[in-house]
Amino acid sequence: MFDRMDLHKSFAFFRDRYADASDFTFYFVGRFEPDSIRPLVERYLGGLPSTRRQESWRDVGIRPPTGVIRKTVRRGTEPKARTQMVFSGPVQYDREQLFALRGLADVLEIRLRETLREDLGGTYGVGVRASASREPRPEYRFSIGFGAAPERLEELARETLAVIDSIKQRGPTEAELSKVREAQRRSREINRRENNAWLGQLMTFDRHGWDLRGIMAEPTVRLDAAMVQRAAQLYLNTGNYVQVSLVPENRP
Repeated sequence: MFDRMDLHKSFAFFRDRYADASDFTFYFVGRFEPDSIRPLVERYLGGLPSTRRQESWRDVGIRPPTGVIRKTVRRGTEPKARTQMVFSGPVQYDREQLFALRGLADVLEIRLRETLREDLGGTYGVGVRASASREPRPEYRFSIGFGAAPERLEELARETLAVIDSIKQRGPTEAELSKVREAQRRSREINRRENNAWLGQLMTFDRHGWDLRGIMAEPTVRLDAAMVQRAAQLYLNTGNYVQVSLVPENRP
């Protein structure tokens, strides 16, 4: 990969992108008065080059694979392994669905931690992440990752699918929901004091045309068992995922 890089081509691309700031959007977060930063904006941003190009994103046709795909990469000699399971597909891109998707990720992480680490003693930690994008098509990505001894990797992967099936069939427990709701409440409190959180929210709301007043608003829906169960049924299709595992080279 690196031996095919062309520094001259990369630099030309960089110069082309930054030769026109006419369609840039600048966001400012922090403690300041708008009038106090106006002279700085005029001085440092007002003089940026502008050619008034009209540009937009384009769909280059990259799509996630379908069906169940399992790959094993054999590298290294240490007696440890890691696996990543990724579910993806179309999503109705709105705030309620994103809320349900992330709530499902939080519940699943709690359940998998209890099952894989505490009950089975198979891993030190489990990570579950959910995200979604609107362009070029509304799609979600749901990933589950954990490390383990090489000889236990497949066992824990099967247990992961069993845990997913249990949530799809019976939903989360009230104890799991309570933990997630409390974590969400604490996260909202912290994010209201963090510039990075404000920046991310401003960019998201502005890009999607959502009312900026919604950043401060409490969720209009409450995470409940039916919402999480339905999200699991929608987004965790065990007939459509990719599993990639890293194991030692000398592992048979």
